[in-house]
Amino acid sequence: MKVVLSTLNSKFIHSSLALAYLETACCGREWEVEVIEFTINERMDNVMASIYLSQPDVLCFSCYIWNIEHILLLCRDLKEVSPHCVIVLGGPEVSYDAGQVLSENPAIDYIVRGEGEIALPELLEQIIRGGPVAEIKGISYRRHDRVHENPSRELIADLNSLTSPFKRDFSDYRDRIVYYESSRGCPFNCSYCLSSGVKGVRYFSMDRVKEELRRLLDYRLRELKFVDRTFNSDEIRAQEIMQFIIDQKPETKVHLEICAEIISQGFMDFLRQVPPGLFNFEIGVQSTCPQTLRAVRRYHNWERLQANILRLQSFDNIRLHLDLIAGLPLESYSRFQQSFNDVYRLQPDMLQLGFLKLLKGSDIYRDRSRYEYRFQSRAPYQVLSHSQIAYGEIIELGQVADVLNRYYNNGIVPNTLDYATNRIYQGDAFMFFEDLARFRRENNLFGLGHRREREYDILLEFFNDKHPGHGLECNELIKYDFLACNLPHRFPAAVKRINPADSRERLNACLRTGALLEQIPESVRGSRREMVKHLHLEYFALDPLDLNKGKQCLPLLFVYHPTAKKAISVLPLAGLPPTPGWKHI
Repeated sequence: MKVVLSTLNSKFIHSSLALAYLETACCGREWEVEVIEFTINERMDNVMASIYLSQPDVLCFSCYIWNIEHILLLCRDLKEVSPHCVIVLGGPEVSYDAGQVLSENPAIDYIVRGEGEIALPELLEQIIRGGPVAEIKGISYRRHDRVHENPSRELIADLNSLTSPFKRDFSDYRDRIVYYESSRGCPFNCSYCLSSGVKGVRYFSMDRVKEELRRLLDYRLRELKFVDRTFNSDEIRAQEIMQFIIDQKPETKVHLEICAEIISQGFMDFLRQVPPGLFNFEIGVQSTCPQTLRAVRRYHNWERLQANILRLQSFDNIRLHLDLIAGLPLESYSRFQQSFNDVYRLQPDMLQLGFLKLLKGSDIYRDRSRYEYRFQSRAPYQVLSHSQIAYGEIIELGQVADVLNRYYNNGIVPNTLDYATNRIYQGDAFMFFEDLARFRRENNLFGLGHRREREYDILLEFFNDKHPGHGLECNELIKYDFLACNLPHRFPAAVKRINPADSRERLNACLRTGALLEQIPESVRGSRREMVKHLHLEYFALDPLDLNKGKQCLPLLFVYHPTAKKAISVLPLAGLPPTPGWKHI
């Protein structure tokens, strides 16, 4: 009997942790196991052909909100051409309404509910023998056109009883994200999370965690992403794991989800000295509205949380990713604006504006009538409206999220955003992004692909149209940000420039002086012909880093590393003559 374990990941760089555990649990038995991972971006006819050609006797899919629709369609078509293939589904997207999924999808034979490392091998044992499955806990199935649901299986009490899936070769994952768990469960009970239905936290042993991490970090992965719901729920344990990772001196970045409010002074002192660039922290703020937080059973003190985030930022060694959720109960559009501004003022490395999803199995899904929720009827079940927020406002927030990702999270205009939010909009960052989103909507700019330089043009067009009194400042800031964050080959068409016609000759003249050469980073130095390839001279009518100096003709030299796509150094060039007519910009 051949068993194929499969899923559709959201991106190629992602890997499936569930399949890794299930493969390990099912190997070494009386059947052959093959793991085949795809992505939702692949052509489904190609995916179906690959699965069909592998000729499985049993096909098992791991199901989530991002892949369930594709999987159900694949199963329907595969059953047509392989009617004797037994199809088994598992994962959170089918665990909470297994009976309904079976009733609506005749191609599905079995569903494994919850943790599958024990239930799936037991099910396969009976399938290969043609034996009864009525005694297998945690499965639902169809017999004679009737759906049967066996009693639920208890959670695996001893996680160390599971065979480690990390003893195999991970060489093929060096440019991918590998997901890892050192615990299961969460100490908190937020109503929008699937963990709200599971009490407590279960931990893998420290010896096992260290051994697995040692192996994984040797592979120089792109990123090792812990899926622990609250990594620092046990600070002593968290510190020991982080110190172990530090001691390995890995080249892999490590992503951790933490609760910043509960960080103690001792843990904060430890975090102060971790090596820069190794750890990314994801911190779920979600909202700063007290009534909303109480409604979803997320009890944090905003003042303490904010203070701890600012302290972490002051260390300048950990990348901070802060999350907001739009559509939570009791939070109106205007109150969400305050939550956005509260978090934006902290200037995290990334600010994710996500939307509530009413997941099957979550407490908020069960309470949906209480808050008059309307949500998508298909995955990902995203909120459409509730008693405090209309669908039109959800649409606007989606467009705000779009421009936030384009300009803030991509980091392409940091100085321009600082000027816009603090000088033009007087600290109301949400209003800026809202106005920019409205401008893009009015000009039919959403839903289109744009080159990077066009994004700069659109931003400058917005300022010139809505805030013409700030046109010069925004022009010079956008010009500076573009050159600092990109190679200068394709310049934004809307940006006004004051470079003299002989700017290249001026640059070559400067390179003949020893004073300039001493300022150029060692990685770029060489012959003048070679150095010029990595240098760009640009003139500015204002100092982009000190606008209060007023108009001037300022030449700046942007230095690019041979392998980087943004400037590594910006040098003012004193003594160069001004550009004729520069004052007319």
